[in-house]
Amino acid sequence: MSDQIDTRISPTLHPGIAGEIADYDDDTRPLLGATETVVHEAYQALQSIHDAKAGAAKNPTLNEYAQLVAFDTHATKVMNKVYGSWSRTVDTLNANITKLEGELNAPVEQRATQSMASEIRAHFKGLKTDGERMGALRKAIENGDAVTVTAVLGGRPYLSGLEPDLHAEFLHDWHNAQRPVEAKKLRAMKAAADLLNNRYKLLTKAVTEAVGDIKIYEPSKVNGAPILVKTITPAQVREQVKASNAAFAVPV
Repeated sequence: MSDQIDTRISPTLHPGIAGEIADYDDDTRPLLGATETVVHEAYQALQSIHDAKAGAAKNPTLNEYAQLVAFDTHATKVMNKVYGSWSRTVDTLNANITKLEGELNAPVEQRATQSMASEIRAHFKGLKTDGERMGALRKAIENGDAVTVTAVLGGRPYLSGLEPDLHAEFLHDWHNAQRPVEAKKLRAMKAAADLLNNRYKLLTKAVTEAVGDIKIYEPSKVNGAPILVKTITPAQVREQVKASNAAFAVPV
């Protein structure tokens, strides 16, 4: 990846993804390769649009309307490929996130005997406050006490005096503590998906701005200063061309 900044493009669209995801490292890099690639391709496509625009401006056979259509056509061609890759990358990330979240929220099998597990759950249910209950369970998770944690989380929430939502939250915390690499991968993929979703809006805006439009000005009747009276987009130019060509249609 190039470290050079193209001043024609916002720095927020630079392909340096590594510095934007806290959990980017050797464990998560294989999962984020496609994300890096598509962001880099988008950056190159934007550069290509700017280059095409500069090139069209040097063509003496093209007026400003023909130039606008020319580099808008180029932009559509290169960005359709990028948008397709972008969408597939997000879909893959979301699928992997769903799969790993399922694994990190899966039920646990209790390690204690049935009688001991029942005693542990009764102990937790007998604690006076939710705060005590939560504190004891959190301490067991931090200490890696599988017997206690799986006894509590391996049964119905009400057996230990826990609300279902809290039970699910502690279950997730237990899996994260036991499988830190997988938890890190999940965080990294979620961050990558958020990055792509947020950057997509910036990307489409950058493409529109790179292509631009034609602005028509007229002098002010008051002081002669130019006043913007009309903005012509590539789509409007194409409509005008289509209407003009209709006049040359040969009757059947």
